Amino acid sequence: MALLLRKAARVENARSFYRDIFNENDFFYMFASRARPWDDETTPETPRDSQYYQSEYRHDMLFVKRIQASDAVLLAPRYDWTSGTVYDQYDDEYADNHPAYSGATNLADAKFFVVTDEFNVYKCIENNSDAQSTVKPTSTGTDSFKLDDGYTWKFMFQIGSADRTKFLNVNYIPVRKVSGAGNPAFDVNGELDSITVTAGGSGYTSAPTVVIEGDGTGAVATASLSGNAVDSITITSEGRGYSFAFIKLTGGGGTGATATAALGSSETPSLQSSVEAAAVKGTLDRIVVTNGGVDYVEGDVTINVKGDGTGATAAASVNAAGTITAVNVTSPGFGYTFVELEIVQTVGSGTSASLRPVVAPNSGHGGNPPRELFAKNVGVTVSFTSDENDIIVDNEFRQVGIIKNMHNFDETGSFTSSVGTPCHVVTVSSANVTKFNLDDRVTTDDGGEFSVIQIIDTTGNGTKDTVYLLEKFPGISASSTFTNSTTGDTGMTINSLTNPEISNHSGEILYIDNRRPITRDENQVETLKVVFNF
Repeated sequence: MALLLRKAARVENARSFYRDIFNENDFFYMFASRARPWDDETTPETPRDSQYYQSEYRHDMLFVKRIQASDAVLLAPRYDWTSGTVYDQYDDEYADNHPAYSGATNLADAKFFVVTDEFNVYKCIENNSDAQSTVKPTSTGTDSFKLDDGYTWKFMFQIGSADRTKFLNVNYIPVRKVSGAGNPAFDVNGELDSITVTAGGSGYTSAPTVVIEGDGTGAVATASLSGNAVDSITITSEGRGYSFAFIKLTGGGGTGATATAALGSSETPSLQSSVEAAAVKGTLDRIVVTNGGVDYVEGDVTINVKGDGTGATAAASVNAAGTITAVNVTSPGFGYTFVELEIVQTVGSGTSASLRPVVAPNSGHGGNPPRELFAKNVGVTVSFTSDENDIIVDNEFRQVGIIKNMHNFDETGSFTSSVGTPCHVVTVSSANVTKFNLDDRVTTDDGGEFSVIQIIDTTGNGTKDTVYLLEKFPGISASSTFTNSTTGDTGMTINSLTNPEISNHSGEILYIDNRRPITRDENQVETLKVVFNF
């Protein structure tokens, strides 16, 4: 049995993972763990994919921070434009017997797009027969353009400043589908981009209510009248999580008003929106002469373009020896998913010529950048700052990871807050707080055993009064008394007790990274970046 897992499947897996984060289908968190030292602090141990090892870093978990929609993006490989480099051209039939210039045997592995020092991303439509690129592309229009070095480029998008800061690195570029335009119209981030009135109706004495039906939440819009008809609809909240949305107009005393919704993103850069909107589905980009044949007559050869699209035309060039040397596309047409080329002769007797069409993607060049650039990676960037409750300061952590769908501490539901800790938080008297030190082992008269993770001043009076305790063995109540096993101090009582916010036994851990000790300080920020490869 011959099976093929297409590169597109990896793109779809990455897309699904990204959309789960963006649309809050699941709740993902970056976590920090392990205050206790490694056997060799300069060489962290290699994490193991076992249930036993997983239970260890669950019990060592210190805090979690929610991965928000703005913390994730799809990523594609980074190829910087450099003068004198030969770049692959877009070709829908790279294969073992027809590799790209770079040697790639699949379009997904070909170097057919670049990013310039202006952070503009371009797709190479034609590379002038594998010539060197010597003129940097700079146009940001919606049409393909040819430069003096013979290269034809298509501007795709500009990487925004926020994405450059959070996600751009030496290996990857961030890629987004930002508009409801292009094809497919709903392959976006699940927010309402616009609502178009398709019929104003009649007889309305007041603006009807706009009802948005779909699989997302939170979208809100209001209608406006011109006379007795609906004139426009304004979105007041884009919502989130939509893969489809339908508009109904109810009330207002009239009838017949209809409208349609387009999905998109509130992060839409105007340049990219224009490119996506102008993308032409299924154009005939190029015709490759795979065999020029013999005995053809110049001016006698006509190229008949057949397929499921319309409007494409081409013209052949024949040399004095009767060989077809080139076939130029004179009109790219649109709407093609397949093309067949027929060579028609009137008087000649040419034979053996063969041609291969190169057709644009179904979305059109620039219509769907994540799919066109094979963005099969997801980047996640989260920063730990000390102005957020439960983000541990003054202690070290040695493990970071990603976990999804944690539960509340009491296991009554999903944990969805922005930050949380599995630590018990106690306040103690000023006399007792000095008997706690970071990383001390303390026990309670209820049988519990804990590690001291953090000691802070919560009132701002300059005196520390609150202790974070990471549980090793359960057993604590508001009436518990402590014994410090490390120092020998006994009889410390509790003023107040706050239970943990999260259950560190819950959720699915997706990623773990062991590191050298990272010492936190209230004045510093740690930014953690993870790339998931699909």
